[in-house]
Amino acid sequence: MSRKRNSRSRKRTNRVYFFVIAAFVVIVMTVQIVNLYQKNAAYAAEEIVLKNELEAQQEKQEELANYEKYIQTDEYKENIAQSKLGLVHENEIIFRENE
Repeated sequence: MSRKRNSRSRKRTNRVYFFVIAAFVVIVMTVQIVNLYQKNAAYAAEEIVLKNELEAQQEKQEELANYEKYIQTDEYKENIAQSKLGLVHENEIIFRENE
């Protein structure tokens, strides 16, 4: 009879160990899942920020490309010659203020 008790006692002990280990595994997995969801949310927010930054940089790139085209035009060269160098066309009349 004592062997039956020992056998039953061992089975109960083994079951308790099994449930303790299973509970521990479930708790660890739950914590890991929560951490992964938090990281996922952080990455999603960072993705939105980076997409907005990308759009802004693409707009800036487009503006720079348009400005580069404008710099190569005669209109730009005339504007610079008039504003910085004070040059005028032959048929233009210059008005100056008296000091």
